[in-house]
Amino acid sequence: MTGATVLAASCILLLTVTALQAAEVRMPTDDELKKVEQAAPAEPAVKPAAPRKVLAWGRLEAHDPNPIAAKTVEILGRKSGAFEAVVSQDPAALLPENLKGFDAILMNNVHEPDPFLPKDRAGRPAAEQESLKKQNEAIRQGILEFVRGGKGIAGIHAATAAFNTWPEYGRMMGGYYGAHIAQDVAVKLDEPNHPLCAAFGGKGFKINDEIYIFREPYSRRDLRVLLSLDLSRMPDPGKRPDKDYAISWVRAYGKGRVFYCSLGHAAATYWNPPVLRHMLAGIQFALGDLKAEAGPETPAPLPPDPGARRTEQP
Repeated sequence: MTGATVLAASCILLLTVTALQAAEVRMPTDDELKKVEQAAPAEPAVKPAAPRKVLAWGRLEAHDPNPIAAKTVEILGRKSGAFEAVVSQDPAALLPENLKGFDAILMNNVHEPDPFLPKDRAGRPAAEQESLKKQNEAIRQGILEFVRGGKGIAGIHAATAAFNTWPEYGRMMGGYYGAHIAQDVAVKLDEPNHPLCAAFGGKGFKINDEIYIFREPYSRRDLRVLLSLDLSRMPDPGKRPDKDYAISWVRAYGKGRVFYCSLGHAAATYWNPPVLRHMLAGIQFALGDLKAEAGPETPAPLPPDPGARRTEQP
């Protein structure tokens, strides 16, 4: 990039203290950040092949976990040396010309139906509304081309509870939010030997968090599911007739890579060491440094799932 482009991108991407205060969101406490810092891995899952840069995007006021998730991504990259994270809530940061300096995008709890558009757009002048519409279309197309062209995208928690009128986003990420439970759950490793599951040492675990139940286009025909609810150690939530409650997965999208993990509503998730190692491995997979199988495991189509069409408010 030219010096002028770098300067412009920096102006767009830097998240100032003033902006954070204006958003009136609950920022993580010093004690919480200390816990994240202590729990974050000191080494990457694999050594980066080159210096890596991740754009962690999400409006901090959109969902409660956003601020601590953003800080966690920064800490994961810095402490492990795996990547540099740039945090932004400016939609223009995702325009194609500004994505050129990044290796992956991380969708941080984006949650809103149209997060690239201001909520007050309906009251703005017609010319400005048209400009915002064109920018929104350019951002959407740019993200798809970024990943299809060989880069990566990762999603944390509410990354699947957004863009429900943008079908290609749901196909790329692997599914949309349909419902949730919030409780103690048992998690099994669908692929104990998968590189992204190395953090768990071959064993399932228990966690208290908000667990998403996914609706179409979610299907194991398209994804490689890594973690899911272990119904042998907990009651069936009763929200999917096929009893398929995925939590984390990977997939290929064009020439690019997708990692998604629905954990991350509860603050304590961000200082859970194995979960942080899993997230770091997933981001490094999206970056292209951690090589891992991403093709679907299911050998035959799953039966129709009308129950997964029900949608509840996250």
